[in-house]
Amino acid sequence: MRTGALTLLLTFCAANALALQKPGAESPMVEFLTRTVKLNPSQMAALEAFEVVTKQLPADEKADVAVFGAVRIAAAPERYVERFKDIASFRHSRTVTEIGRFGDTPDIRDVSSLTLEDEDFEAAKKCRPGKCDLKLARSAIERMHAGINWNAPDARSRAAAVLREVMVDFVVTYRHGGARELATYLDKEHPIDASREFGVLLDSARYLISYVPEFHRYISTYPVGKLEGVEDFFYWIKERGGPKPTVSVYHVSIWRDPRGPVLISSKQIYASHFVRVGLDLVALIPSSPGANDFFLLNLYRSRIDPPGGLIGSALIGKIRGSVENNLREELKSAKARTLAPP
Repeated sequence: MRTGALTLLLTFCAANALALQKPGAESPMVEFLTRTVKLNPSQMAALEAFEVVTKQLPADEKADVAVFGAVRIAAAPERYVERFKDIASFRHSRTVTEIGRFGDTPDIRDVSSLTLEDEDFEAAKKCRPGKCDLKLARSAIERMHAGINWNAPDARSRAAAVLREVMVDFVVTYRHGGARELATYLDKEHPIDASREFGVLLDSARYLISYVPEFHRYISTYPVGKLEGVEDFFYWIKERGGPKPTVSVYHVSIWRDPRGPVLISSKQIYASHFVRVGLDLVALIPSSPGANDFFLLNLYRSRIDPPGGLIGSALIGKIRGSVENNLREELKSAKARTLAPP
């Protein structure tokens, strides 16, 4: 499934298979949804009726999370793109406490509103290589402790300032060298090479070069590759959707395929907790040429810190179920925001 779902998703995009046909018509979209994602007839009917459908996909490893979601929206794809680009409004929810967009030249002012939660301040204070409740590289851990007197009244503000500097440096480094420059995290006993983790994640898309080579090449080789018409931006977000507040950084690429679909890739290149790397791939497919409605297909994959111990298998099931539920709510919200008046 790791190669199949992502490959076929862009296969039918490239084939310009734009309509959900009646049962019995084997369009590439129907084939993808029924044979690869394995949506059942009731789910297919719900999708055609503008309802949200989601499904967990098989994962190759315990660290893998893979979820698919789709919804039909009665609007032009460009309206979705327009709303999505206003990322602070688009991602506004009860779980999002802070969010900001990086400028073309990332600057400390881009993260000036980022604050340090109580639990993260305590985690930073105790953080050591190999034992840390924050995902940080050795250089960040050393910077965190080199210039901070943890007993001083300004310790919290100084720790928050260091975290902001680390995030800006992270984005600058990634923009210069791409995924190969992602950090090696030392929060656990065994270092996690985020660059390698991203390679594992993008490995699922390596066969797409036969179908949508331009977009595949671009998201795989950024910043070396070039793609005419692509739009990129970076943003950060703090969410309280789990047991700990998580700060994440995303690299978004938006490309309007001349063959019809709009493709949006959101790479989660940093998360302070739980997630090593993530990839959210969205395809906006008009229901038919010239129609004023489209299908939003969303394939999310991530590499996480898998829970261990005797109950690890049970916990990973709950985690994957939670991710599916979150995607369902996000698709409902995306539909509502797309349809909302200007």
